[in-house]
Amino acid sequence: MSSSITAPVTASGGAPDSTVLDLLTAMVACDSTTPTGEEESTAELLAERLSEAGFEVETERLGPGRVNLTARHRFAPTGPSVMLNSHLDVVPAGSGWTSPPFRPTLRDGRLYGRGAADAKGPLAAMACAAIDLVRGPDRDRLHGEVVFSAVSQEEGDSAGARHLVPRLRRDGRLPDAVIVGEPTGMRLLTAHKGSVRPVIEVVGVAAHAANPGAGVNAVTAAGLLLDRLGEYAAGLAAHGHPLLGAPTCTPVFIAGGEAPNAVPERCRITLDRRMVPGETPQSVLATIDAVLADFNTGGHGAHASVVECAPSTGGPSETPQDHPFVQLCQRALAAAGADDALGGLTVNCDMTHFRAAGVPALVCGPGRLEVMHALDEHIVVSELEQAVDQYRAILLEALDGGSPRWV
Repeated sequence: MSSSITAPVTASGGAPDSTVLDLLTAMVACDSTTPTGEEESTAELLAERLSEAGFEVETERLGPGRVNLTARHRFAPTGPSVMLNSHLDVVPAGSGWTSPPFRPTLRDGRLYGRGAADAKGPLAAMACAAIDLVRGPDRDRLHGEVVFSAVSQEEGDSAGARHLVPRLRRDGRLPDAVIVGEPTGMRLLTAHKGSVRPVIEVVGVAAHAANPGAGVNAVTAAGLLLDRLGEYAAGLAAHGHPLLGAPTCTPVFIAGGEAPNAVPERCRITLDRRMVPGETPQSVLATIDAVLADFNTGGHGAHASVVECAPSTGGPSETPQDHPFVQLCQRALAAAGADDALGGLTVNCDMTHFRAAGVPALVCGPGRLEVMHALDEHIVVSELEQAVDQYRAILLEALDGGSPRWV
């Protein structure tokens, strides 16, 4: 049985009403697609609820329809600052959905819609956990500050996090720790891959297609280069990470030619090069430049070079597994009856920008990785509701004035 729903939710099929489900439903109904949608409507829903709970809320406009939202509540003048962070935007929905992607649908205990898992589910659970903490019976024994941040365009070039983290550093308000919300099944992930996307231009010599020998075919040369790049990719298997596996290199776009009756002078190949901790965009581009330099000596008459890089969220990052904040999160989840095992995230995310600023961070959120960017994206409602309790348990452990200091 299924039903299209808008907030407030009247659940069907015997499912209970849920504050977090109401919030998520309203958020999914907002089209915050990168780059065509807008994030303001989603941010307004969050801002309203957080303001009502007594949070100090700030919204920054980064561009047309693009915003960052930050909300703070301080329990005591001293103590640590813990941030819950995720992103407002979603990827394009595409076609072929069982139900409209921006008409949230409750079916068999799951909420369907673009962004239900990636990452409006984590955002909704984080917001409700923070609100519950502020309104809950334990608030008088808490020290420090809880911060909620919802950022722009993570699915593009991470414009939101790239703006937020330097501003926090400049204002002297970097948090002591961050949990980045992505769909991990609420597992704690302490490392993630990054990506760099070099655009390679292969340049040949134009000629009339009736006289191909007079030119150098850039498309044909690009095929030879793809063979070289395949060998390079195969060699990456020897450089694995214990939580993330090996780095990868995948051709994702190719375009070439100028006219149907001309030997193509130019062809472009875009690569998606996934990185593991220890690699940087600069070091990876240096290895690709070496492959191209070797290719350019091949006697085929074409020349290849990296001319630009397509947008990316950023590089890889890692927080040591023995860091006190990681261990704190493990204790809190274990006490709540949840899985406290550590793992790694094979996609990239905004954690990298916090780690680059020296802030301990990990990735944790409701939802499953396999539904990210997929048709019929969904989240299991019971997992969403449990995530609120689990985030709250972590915040209680981190901000409890009677607990051992971890910063």
